[in-house]
Order: sequence, then structure tokens, then C-alpha cells
Amino acid sequence: MIALPANPVVLVLLIPLVAAAVLALLPSYRLGARINVLACFLTFASASVMLLIERPEPTRFLLVDDLNIVFIVLNTFVGFTTSVFSASYIAHELETGRLTPLHLRFYHAM
Repeated sequence: MIALPANPVVLVLLIPLVAAAVLALLPSYRLGARINVLACFLTFASASVMLLIERPEPTRFLLVDDLNIVFIVLNTFVGFTTSVFSASYIAHELETGRLTPLHLRFYHAM
């Protein structure tokens, strides 16, 4: 169908892993929120591409079927919309003292 330079299944697994490591180290919540939204969008875009391409061949440790793809797209969409909402809401949580900068780094990394 469509030839891609990178395997979207690998991207769906690697983007959150790399983003979590980076977000755990960032002290700025504004930059962390932006990177979180970007990583979630890229993960959602990679998952959406899986709707357009042929299913990956099963491996010993990974089987991706049509139902899995639907759930992956749905979960990455929810993660993306949640990250967009939380990017604007998190400043309120800092002002009220419910979150500290350390908790915030943990929040974005998760």
C-alpha cells in the first residue's frame, strides 16, 4: 500500500519511551507540556498510519491484528487529547500547590 521509511509499530513503541526519558529530566513544566503534546501527537499519527498500511507480520513477541490497531489508535487519541488538556490545566495545579515541580516531572513522564 504505502511505503514508509520507518515502521509505525516501532514508532508507537519508541516515541513514548524516549519522550518519558526526556520528560523525566526536564525541569520546565511549560517545555515539558509542549514536548508531551508533541510526543503524544507523533504517537497518534504513527498509530493512525497503521490503519492505512498492511498489517505487520507476526513475530515471536508481537502480533498486531485489525482489532489491536483500532485500540492502539483509540488509546493514542485519548492520550493526545489528555496531554493537550493537561498542558493548559497544569499551571492551575502548580498555583494551588497541589503539584510540585518534582511531581510535575513525574506526571509528564507518565
